[in-house]
Amino acid sequence: MINFRLILLVFFLFITGCAQQIQKSTPPNDNWRDQLQAVEKFSAEGKMAFISTQKRQSANFVWDQHASEYSLDLNTFIGTNVLRLKNEVSGVELEVDGKHYQGDDAQRLVYELTGWLLPLSQPDAWLLGKLETGSQVDELNRVVSTTWVSPDTRQWRIRYDEYRAEYGIWLPTRITLEHDSLKVKLMINQWQIK
Repeated sequence: MINFRLILLVFFLFITGCAQQIQKSTPPNDNWRDQLQAVEKFSAEGKMAFISTQKRQSANFVWDQHASEYSLDLNTFIGTNVLRLKNEVSGVELEVDGKHYQGDDAQRLVYELTGWLLPLSQPDAWLLGKLETGSQVDELNRVVSTTWVSPDTRQWRIRYDEYRAEYGIWLPTRITLEHDSLKVKLMINQWQIK
């Protein structure tokens, strides 16, 4: 009899929990843009896809940013490291296929060794959605689309398809970057503001 009552109690608790409406996260406060502009240290993890007319490739990524220095790890879905990049004040270090390379321009070095054209300049601006000049914004003042010219004069069209409220600010979770026939898609599963 006690087991039956216990099972009945657990069942009703389960049903009651399922019936409650899940509350949506509350939007950040009015000065969230100022807070976003102040972010200098963060990490992002997710999936990255490279789509061109010749091929499609994808990888898991971990981006770790500390002011102007950052690191990027690209791994296959089974965990094999494809690329490890460190961009520091002293220079750029790149590891591809177990071999180490050095240079002074991260974007050029990655392109020369892998054939991947990645916008690796000013990532804290475009990755966080800080770009404001010439940007289209939505009703919540989040950047929806913009055009960004990288230091090597390549023009990138950037679309921010989805955001999530975290750390009191809006952070993008789906980003599409396009340059000529190349499309780079990012799906960010986890943000950490440090």
